[in-house]
Amino acid sequence: MRIKLHPILLPFFVFLAFTGGVSLYALIFLSLLIHEAGHVVAAKWTGMRVRSCTLLPYGGELFISNRHLYPKKARIMVALGGPIATALLLAISSFHSMPGSDELKRIQLAILLVNLLPILPLDGGQALCTLLERKEKRQQSKSLFLMASILMLLLSLAILAVGFPDTILYMSLAVFLLMQNMYSFRYRKYEYAYERLTEKQLT
Repeated sequence: MRIKLHPILLPFFVFLAFTGGVSLYALIFLSLLIHEAGHVVAAKWTGMRVRSCTLLPYGGELFISNRHLYPKKARIMVALGGPIATALLLAISSFHSMPGSDELKRIQLAILLVNLLPILPLDGGQALCTLLERKEKRQQSKSLFLMASILMLLLSLAILAVGFPDTILYMSLAVFLLMQNMYSFRYRKYEYAYERLTEKQLT
């Protein structure tokens, strides 16, 4: 399995280096690695083969071949594996005092709350979208969920704009997620066509 860093992490960490210092940078990077480790462990446990993991400011994205062919329960477990790992780290940092534990708790809480939002491609959105998925109408349900994610992100940006510049990192994250959803919505038919092709090849 390959671990990759998304290019958006560079300006994100540069901003942190100027505002929060190297220690904050290290804690966030460690937290992201542990979060993704939770996804990987869940994927291995359910029999999914992880090809690569790309780290992002909110966590990461796993590349799993033919993910849509796995049972819904397995896909939901993989989606929730990251938040579970983050929740465990939050619990450990809450009950064991250590240098930087307060900062570590705040980071875990932020990662946990952001990832559980019902927005794609966040973990909460992935789990809910999979839960509501109907096999015969997978394309339609995914399209509707993408539209809902786009609307929620636009609303979030409007709300966050009131708190600018204190929320600049969250605004940047919302813009990035919005772009991801718009890209996925634009190319959703090609993705569905590819899924149908792989299904035919395997049957």
